[in-house]
Amino acid sequence: MRRVLIAAIALLVGCASAGAPPGGPEDKVAPRLVRVSPDTNAVNVRDKVATFYFDEVINDRGEGPQDVGSFFLVSPSDGTPRVSWHRSRIDVRPRRGFRDNTAYTITLLPGLSDLRSNSMKTGTTVVFATGATIPTLRITGTAFDWVAERPAPRALIEAITPDSIVYLAQSDTAGRFVLGPLNPGSYLVRAIIDQNSNRALDRGESWDSVRVTTPQAAPIELLTAARDTLSAKLLTVATIDSVTLRLTFDRLLDPSQSFTVANVRILTTDSAAVPITAVRTPREDEAIAKAEQQAALDSVRRADSLAGKPRPAPPPAAAVPLPAAERAAPATPSRPPPYTTITLIVGRPLLPNTTFLARVTEARALSGRVTGSERRFTTPRPSPKTPTDTSAAPRAPAANPAANPAAPPATTPNAPPATTPNAPPATPPPARP
Repeated sequence: MRRVLIAAIALLVGCASAGAPPGGPEDKVAPRLVRVSPDTNAVNVRDKVATFYFDEVINDRGEGPQDVGSFFLVSPSDGTPRVSWHRSRIDVRPRRGFRDNTAYTITLLPGLSDLRSNSMKTGTTVVFATGATIPTLRITGTAFDWVAERPAPRALIEAITPDSIVYLAQSDTAGRFVLGPLNPGSYLVRAIIDQNSNRALDRGESWDSVRVTTPQAAPIELLTAARDTLSAKLLTVATIDSVTLRLTFDRLLDPSQSFTVANVRILTTDSAAVPITAVRTPREDEAIAKAEQQAALDSVRRADSLAGKPRPAPPPAAAVPLPAAERAAPATPSRPPPYTTITLIVGRPLLPNTTFLARVTEARALSGRVTGSERRFTTPRPSPKTPTDTSAAPRAPAANPAANPAAPPATTPNAPPATTPNAPPATPPPARP
């Protein structure tokens, strides 16, 4: 009996050691959306919530922008939606419930993660109606970071009706967005770079708005920038070199205005005017820099050609067709961006360590307000000359008589002749008869 018990224990131990290690392989796959209820394009919906089902437990420990509720947009919106977490199921509904005879769009944004922080790279959108029909109208366009001249990804997009109904969307990674479904009418469409993800326009955040009437004639551009109602004042004057100054304003300037030498002055302390030969915007500075760079490249190519050096052939460009959506979206805004600096070129070098007055008679801010301002500045001191350092100069080597046998040794006047120890006395010369 004892032998049978020992054999049974050994068999159990052997079977246990052949299994997979505890916990199984590490999960590196993001959650997958299995289904949504109600189905997209459903009508006459009577559900109290929209439910999103996933294939694993969703992480509910996030805070702020990582909170589960921040990954859902309900449009039209009546405030912050109510989002309930139930492990692998999430229920979403408007703050005051679904209204009758209304078409809703609920968007799941990218970023929702599981318990191992594997995040979903894409989102999804479901559209349904509590009435019998779903409108077919949409507002489409692209949101841009106007100052940076690039698309604005993840921008909050709003379409507001005259009776304050707010429809929501978010731009994709290329700045494109779709708002709807919408009924015919007039909408104030606004894009916000929502830095703190609170779905509201806060002071200092970039935004833009435009009035759109549906049906929409063409896709719109929303050029976001920091906007307010104040005028632009001269903030600093920097000396780039003896004939170049850079003026910086405290607010963005309207890019449609043209600065000329007539509305900018540089004055000395005795009110004498310094001639100004050019006023340039940042875009004009960039164009000049590119032209100089191209001229330098052309000069190198001409020198190589005269020297008989072969010019390397450019690598062949790979022809990769872009998707139709990417070909349709502009890569940059159609209008030049606003700016805060202008460059002045003066007609004569400015004296160093001298005070001047820069005066701008007219500057139009992005708010549309036109005003003048001035600022005193002092040119830099001349750089001190570096004194000549003789301590590091090499010294002449000391004379070494042994190194030059032909040179007689140095003697001291009235000094006794040198004697060699243990040498016999010198024999005096014989006397003359």
